[in-house]
Amino acid sequence: MRPWMLQAPQVILSAADRTALQAAWQARDLTRLPATVPRWVFLQWLTGQGLLLHGSPQSGIDTFEPRLPHDLSADEFSKRAGVFAASDGLWAMMYALRDPVQVRRMLNVALRLEHGGEWSAPHYFLSLAPCGPVVTSGRALLSPGTVYVLPSAGFEQMPPHDWPGLGRVQEPHWVSPQPVTPLLAVSVQPSDFPLPVRTHDAAQVDALCGQDPWGFPWLDG
Repeated sequence: MRPWMLQAPQVILSAADRTALQAAWQARDLTRLPATVPRWVFLQWLTGQGLLLHGSPQSGIDTFEPRLPHDLSADEFSKRAGVFAASDGLWAMMYALRDPVQVRRMLNVALRLEHGGEWSAPHYFLSLAPCGPVVTSGRALLSPGTVYVLPSAGFEQMPPHDWPGLGRVQEPHWVSPQPVTPLLAVSVQPSDFPLPVRTHDAAQVDALCGQDPWGFPWLDG
């Protein structure tokens, strides 16, 4: 495990919590969510039900259309035209909470490492590059957003692959070549995100990425 890799806080759901989450989902009524259960835990629970998530700063999206992404990662899967989704609530929240006005570039990842034929718990990283003057707090670059719940039918998951320096990894990364209609929109706030948020210089990281495409996250420490 690398120093930059973060893990989600441990949260144990009671039987009553699980019943309440199921009821809120079936009713598509977020007001029924228990106040004691963090919003990100509900999103993780949804992925455990076989659903996928798409985070966006934009609310009120009725249909997602396939698009060709702007992606600098070394893999080809991330460069395909389609509707992208995540089987991980925290990863989807990263895309929902980034402020589109203040953020020039986002550097992020969610992955599991293979050890002895088994997959580790998810590891995360999030760093944002500001559009304007340098900021010292990554959380200052977050703003309210929406995580859309999507059906998994028609989606293909990125296959496990070898990441130089890390070994075999599995990313919660999915794509559909067809338009997708969301089943539910879940509003999220910066305070809902439980992990640290770093900042970086976009031009510097782009240059380092060009020299070593697999050198993520191209930051010290």
